[in-house]
Amino acid sequence: MITDLTPDSPVTPPDNEGGHTPDATLRGTILYVVRLDYFGAFPAAKQAKLDELNPLARKKAPVFYVGQTRLPAWKRYENHLQGYRASRWVEKHGQQLIKVDEWKPDFGVAVSADTIKAAWRLARRSNGDPGKREKALTELLRAQGFYVISN
Repeated sequence: MITDLTPDSPVTPPDNEGGHTPDATLRGTILYVVRLDYFGAFPAAKQAKLDELNPLARKKAPVFYVGQTRLPAWKRYENHLQGYRASRWVEKHGQQLIKVDEWKPDFGVAVSADTIKAAWRLARRSNGDPGKREKALTELLRAQGFYVISN
């Protein structure tokens, strides 16, 4: 698991942000994606769960976790890694935060421009129903043949 949050890390916070409390100036929620370990690194029970949830996933496809937060994405990811209100999937298998709320997120694999644009539209800060947006982003990534975990 990658837990290095050094200045060279892509999730290093700006100096003026921190804590577990959402910034009062931020309204709505964002969606974020975390790239997890590769499929073969998961125990057999988790592989079976991934296969059950993602019947269209291509073998050797990356595994992603989709979540929502009012916090900055880097802070939510840091909380996962530290076990604070964490998804066990991310706490144990999280590898890289993908800031889909920022234009042109890097998924680390080839993703079509239309998919990137749709993911960005769903992920950016909004007061819309976060559960529906999270589900839509999950289905969007699954349609691309990826393994996706979401609440």
